[in-house]
Amino acid sequence: MGNLLKAMSMMLISVIGIGIVAYSISITPPDTSVDCEEQICTTGIIAQVVDGDTVKFLSDEGQEIRIRLALVNAPELTEPGGDESKLFVESQCSAGSESVFILDRGQKPSFGREVGLVFCSETSLNELLVENNHGELDPRFCDRSEFGGLDWALKYGCE
Repeated sequence: MGNLLKAMSMMLISVIGIGIVAYSISITPPDTSVDCEEQICTTGIIAQVVDGDTVKFLSDEGQEIRIRLALVNAPELTEPGGDESKLFVESQCSAGSESVFILDRGQKPSFGREVGLVFCSETSLNELLVENNHGELDPRFCDRSEFGGLDWALKYGCE
């Protein structure tokens, strides 16, 4: 009886181990970053925070670019939460902050603004706005945006 119990225990441990390995192989890691080798990335500084989802960016080459944050909709300054959204952006990515702008090639310029991701201190401003309830993901653009498959976009409503 002792040998049978030992054999069954070993078999159960083996099955559990194989299941864990199979599960870990089947999981694809979340897409959390973008690769500037494959994207259109521009380095520079934040020149001005216009509102919760728009910043003025000054590239290292001296080009001023108005940027609309991809996939994010923040309240206008005249709407409830608008001032708070702008203040939050300024606290995360104030004027003078070194940043990286990554153009969303799936989006067309909007009202004279390029559309894309903005990273300050290697943190996505787009994601921070949604994560901290100072903006919301705008699902209308998930299919068009090349960033609709990023883990934070999927988490907050892109499919």
